[in-house]
Amino acid sequence: MKQYCRYCCYLCTGNGIWCDEQSREISEAAAKSPNKCHSFAFFPIDAFGNEKEYTPRKPKKTSSGKQCDGQMSLF
Repeated sequence: MKQYCRYCCYLCTGNGIWCDEQSREISEAAAKSPNKCHSFAFFPIDAFGNEKEYTPRKPKKTSSGKQCDGQMSLF
């Protein structure tokens, strides 16, 4: 899972975007981009007020030399 500041429980928004754990202000672009923060604590609700909760992506179907669904065989 990628980490986004917007899904961290330490991020506060309102008059500015503030990280309580690191005690510093963060830009909106930095809060919406993936990061590798060591103090990240997942919270499923978006800090920017979107009504949609975090939904992880579905895993991709991998084919290791096999045919795709609906693909015709040459042999």
